[in-house]
Amino acid sequence: MLNFQRPLSFFLLLLLPTFVLLRRTGRLQAVSISLPLGNWNGFVPEKNLRVYLVHRISQYTLAAAFVFAVAALAEPVRQTSEAMYAGSGQALMFVIDTSPSMAAQDMGTQTRLEAAKQIIKSFAEKYEGDSLGLTALGSSAAVLIPPTIDRHTFLTRLDQLQVGEFGDGTAIGMGLASAVLHLTQYSAIPSHIILFTDGDNNTGEVHPRAAADIIKHKKIGFYIIGLGKSGYAPVKYIDPIQKKEISGTLNTMFNEAELQKIAGYGNGRYFSAQSPELLTDIFNRFIQKIPATPPSMTMRKYTYLDGLFLLIAMSCAVGAWLLRRIGMQAVS
Repeated sequence: MLNFQRPLSFFLLLLLPTFVLLRRTGRLQAVSISLPLGNWNGFVPEKNLRVYLVHRISQYTLAAAFVFAVAALAEPVRQTSEAMYAGSGQALMFVIDTSPSMAAQDMGTQTRLEAAKQIIKSFAEKYEGDSLGLTALGSSAAVLIPPTIDRHTFLTRLDQLQVGEFGDGTAIGMGLASAVLHLTQYSAIPSHIILFTDGDNNTGEVHPRAAADIIKHKKIGFYIIGLGKSGYAPVKYIDPIQKKEISGTLNTMFNEAELQKIAGYGNGRYFSAQSPELLTDIFNRFIQKIPATPPSMTMRKYTYLDGLFLLIAMSCAVGAWLLRRIGMQAVS
């Protein structure tokens, strides 16, 4: 919202129509000063339509310069409201499967990994007052970003996440165990683990059911979102280790029954997202069941724009001068 702290300054704009009126009635004559502001080298521009139009445009540009100068004098201020949070809110840890099957393009025009990233960005936008963490799994697993309110760092690492970054396997148990380990220090606030995957656990030292059992005993909210569906789907990605393009058609075997059992062992819920529409519906149901932390206060933020308005005024004045010097061929 734009406000002016000295609105009475706009009365100076009355000088503009007054000046025009006095000039047209002949009561105010142009002052002749011996300065190189007129025609140079005795050159007199021809009276034609082009010269007339350029002259008029320069007048309007000069008038705009005066208007912006008055607006700058009125001290323009843009006022915005910024939500403030007293604490770190809830802790949401996102665990993402980066195995090669996550490159399957069966989520509309997106791959499974791209769809997961997109919905996580929606979480980041909705849960502004909550801490977000990021864990990735493949043949191994690692916590990439511990729960933080630093959205820039979180989203930057999320964008950098690639298919195959952690190998060709699917260590769901390791991914969940890593997430639980970093959430134990957040026992004072509500914590949730949200797993995005499309496959069976086929590697790793921790069984998914054992990790889910720990999640249940730690009283951490647990949700599994199964991305995609069984069947053939095109796959294309750059292997980050071999630096080679992998492409073809993959026959994915989606074991939803096992994912439902893992969710059950963790006292959690399983959601099937076979399309982007279903994934969006899951997100909407999630935010209804687990509301985002509300802001504790709202702070008004003021941005002073007098410098910007003055710069525009100067640019208009320079533009009017250039139109008269160059556009009207005042310089030979």
